[in-house]
Amino acid sequence: MKKIVAKNISTRAYYWLIAIIAISVVILLNIIVSFLDFRVDFTADKRYSLTPSTVEFLEDETQLNDRILFKVYLEGQLPAEVKRLRNAVKDKLDEFKYYAGRRIEYEFIDPDQGSLEDQQALKDQLFDKNRGIRPVQITYRTKGQASIREIFPGIVVEYLGNTVGYIRLLEGGQYQLNYQLEQQIQKSINDLEYQFMRLIAKASRKKKQRIAFIHGHGELGIQYTQGARRNIEDAYSISDIDLNESITALDEVDGIIIADPKKKFSDKDKFIIDQFLMRGGKVMLFYNPLRVNNDTIRRKGMVSSIRRGTEIEKLMFDYGIKINEDLVVDASYDPFQMPAIPKGYVNWYYYVRAQGTDHPVSSMVDPVKLPYASSLQFVENKNDVRPSVLLTTSPNSKSMGNAPLLTVAIEQTFGENPLFQNNPEDLNNRIMLGATIEGNFTSAFKNRIVEDYAENPDARFLEESENPGKLLVISNGTFLKNSYYDSVFVAEEGRYRYIPRYPRGNEIDELFAGTRIGNFDFFENCVDYMMGESTLLSIRSRTIDMHPMNKLKIEEEGQEEKGLQER
Repeated sequence: MKKIVAKNISTRAYYWLIAIIAISVVILLNIIVSFLDFRVDFTADKRYSLTPSTVEFLEDETQLNDRILFKVYLEGQLPAEVKRLRNAVKDKLDEFKYYAGRRIEYEFIDPDQGSLEDQQALKDQLFDKNRGIRPVQITYRTKGQASIREIFPGIVVEYLGNTVGYIRLLEGGQYQLNYQLEQQIQKSINDLEYQFMRLIAKASRKKKQRIAFIHGHGELGIQYTQGARRNIEDAYSISDIDLNESITALDEVDGIIIADPKKKFSDKDKFIIDQFLMRGGKVMLFYNPLRVNNDTIRRKGMVSSIRRGTEIEKLMFDYGIKINEDLVVDASYDPFQMPAIPKGYVNWYYYVRAQGTDHPVSSMVDPVKLPYASSLQFVENKNDVRPSVLLTTSPNSKSMGNAPLLTVAIEQTFGENPLFQNNPEDLNNRIMLGATIEGNFTSAFKNRIVEDYAENPDARFLEESENPGKLLVISNGTFLKNSYYDSVFVAEEGRYRYIPRYPRGNEIDELFAGTRIGNFDFFENCVDYMMGESTLLSIRSRTIDMHPMNKLKIEEEGQEEKGLQER
């Protein structure tokens, strides 16, 4: 018996010793950890982590060397979905502040505080004549009663005491508490890091690179590119240049955009573009080699595509990209409005919803709508360059041949679920619609310089690249085009402003409501990549999974909140 008792005592003492040691280790680890400064994100999608380029930027006091203030107008009584957005904004700002310290400051403001006159004055200031934060009206039901809540979901960013820009967390308009609002909120949460960095970079940038929209060959008018410009105007200095055969037209420019040219380029203008590329310039061409008249299709049900013959495609061929004069059809498509037929539209396989590749420009964007796109091919030549594919069709697609005849009967020919390939799952069927070439080029005018420039000392003809250049080609010129009615001329600014209209809920909008397109996001990525803005691009190349909210919990919280208000 004594041996058993002694053994039990010994066992208990052993376990006590192990427990004391374990507790001591935990205490010691806590003491050690308290002196360490680190953060760990255990979420699968790293939703609470910043990209390495952002961290590097924030930690570098030479990049951001003064205090920047974020005034967040998401405070007060908010629906549960909006509270989730509010909390995500705070978490992200805390993360920024962790790396930047006192150089990042923020405050949350309730725009409904104060007298009615004070509230209205603040809201007018936030709206800033439609340039700032737009009001959002959210309709929701609590205990069977409909309520409308107006909020100003946005942020005013100030640097050195001046407003440098606005962040619209939700676009203005009317919303209901449904899945679509959740999607909008999740997209806003996904974009927080980029939106913060976009304005921080704008505030701290010593000098903006200059981008020029080229004119003189029937390119898109200024009013048709306001939506695209709005996405890049904070980061770049934008101008409009008519080459007009002037050898010095692009001397002060870092990148050029040629959007939807329709008229022939003279040899002199092509020479100016060529030498710009040889100097290390960035050339972005958005171009349809064929013209298609939609009015004729609606009136007659068919139309012939016509070659534009601008000769810009010849220049691209010399650098290594062939723009074919064909039209691509794809089983991933957008509709074409035909008011004359009962359902109001046809399945228009020529309106391609192009897919991204693993390239950072397109890897995380929604499909890009390219009406009447043509196929591209890389061409072997002596240039020391690196080609990359940006956009393709789906595997279930094909070329309809050179300058084909278009007819609405294509819907009857291929049916509701078209089969353009025998094996529509084979990735080798994909057709290239967007590409870049980077590196050292040989001039397209080598051994054939334009005669008028041969003896011109200002020409300073370069046969080879003086600095590595970049060339980007998308086989559609209108994917970045906004409606004429989305551009408003602001007299006091002497310029157009982009003010998008909202869907009017017609049959086409409702039928294709869930098919988002990423045209402006893709355009912005193209510009950032071409201009070397790697910090912004690396942020846009990430995504965060959506986690749907618990509807029952939201309902219960809403009822509890109203009960508290009634008391």
